[in-house]
Amino acid sequence: MNYYKTTLDSFLIECQSLVDEHMRKYSWEQLLLVKKGRRYDKIVSEDIHEEPHRNSTRVWAFVDKINGDILKPEGWKKPAKHARGNIYDEDRMLFVSHSGPAYMDTIKEYYGA
Repeated sequence: MNYYKTTLDSFLIECQSLVDEHMRKYSWEQLLLVKKGRRYDKIVSEDIHEEPHRNSTRVWAFVDKINGDILKPEGWKKPAKHARGNIYDEDRMLFVSHSGPAYMDTIKEYYGA
């Protein structure tokens, strides 16, 4: 197994843990899945309800397969500009919450910009 896949898998486990902690207050589950792409892997969040017709899916994050950057989605097919972290960094979860990567305003505020 290559280093990128192993690191992405452990990142996904950490992200799912954040989501699970948040979802304790709700009557449904949210599952994070990876959809493979050419340049970016897409992390998709699927709401799992007891009634299947209520399930919904959204893009939670993108990960750049070349350098490991974590990106907020701009839309279903495209990441937003500017990395919110990197899966290879020790503090990779600094700007990731149960709802995905942080907005740039949050990051700028953290650094006092």
